[in-house]
Amino acid sequence: CCTSCEDNAPATSYCVECSEPLCETCVEAHARVKYTKDHTVRATGSSPAKEGERAMYCAVHKHEPLVLFCDTCDTLTCRDCQLSAHKDHQYQFLEDAVRNQRKMLASLVKRLGDKHASLQRSTKEVRSSIRQVTDVQKRVQVDVKMAILQIMKELNKRGKVLVSDAQKVTEGQQEKLERQHWAMTKLQRHQEHVLRFASWALESDNSTALLLSKKLIYFQLHRALKAIVDPVEPQGDMKFQWDLHAWTKSAESFGTIVSEWSCSPPPLAPQPPPTSPIAGASQAPLQATVVSKGQYAPGPLLQPPR
Repeated sequence: CCTSCEDNAPATSYCVECSEPLCETCVEAHARVKYTKDHTVRATGSSPAKEGERAMYCAVHKHEPLVLFCDTCDTLTCRDCQLSAHKDHQYQFLEDAVRNQRKMLASLVKRLGDKHASLQRSTKEVRSSIRQVTDVQKRVQVDVKMAILQIMKELNKRGKVLVSDAQKVTEGQQEKLERQHWAMTKLQRHQEHVLRFASWALESDNSTALLLSKKLIYFQLHRALKAIVDPVEPQGDMKFQWDLHAWTKSAESFGTIVSEWSCSPPPLAPQPPPTSPIAGASQAPLQATVVSKGQYAPGPLLQPPR
């Protein structure tokens, strides 16, 4: 109600300098009086509430609607509370507060949306890398088996070891990518949930609900924006290398698993092979080399019988 007159007329405006609600008659009088004609008079938003939104009333002043937002206390207030319990506090009219909150919320939603789009691209790359790792493993197995067909019988065991090495390398890399993909998918789902909730809040006509839940929305948005996503490592390659001429002439070494990934198979204990039937073959220990990121780790795997 208007506090500037004794008619108890409903207040339709608010004088910023006087900090008083005014009825229509007092607004006209305010404009005529020399000392108050330059005051800032604002409409209090007495128009009917938007469809689907019910006006909320002050718990202390039962007949006063909550038409102000106290920035100092971060809460909705009525005109009487703003003049008493919240006197000298920073405040905004409800419409201004909603407009400002929507602007800040829209900016955060856009930032998270851009980050979510980047995460989706990275997730697709990891998924593609997982398929490529499987294809590489199959290709290396074929290469190893084709090479084994062209060497002597006693090297079959060594061929199986190489297949096992390749499988360990690819399985280690695949497990690493699976963990990364799982973490990205989990973060992606969380971001989608936050985006859906924030978008609902932006599109909702319920201004009061937006203001009352803005702390939770901001917390979830900032938490999602702070989440760190590990960069996708460049996709490496792995292949089986061997020299048919060298192994036909001399069985000094057989095959190499070359991998650009960081997961290498563990070194194997020396095992004595059967006597080589290759004519003129060297009796030096057979060496196997696993190459990972350009680092060679040679070690004697097969020793000739004494």
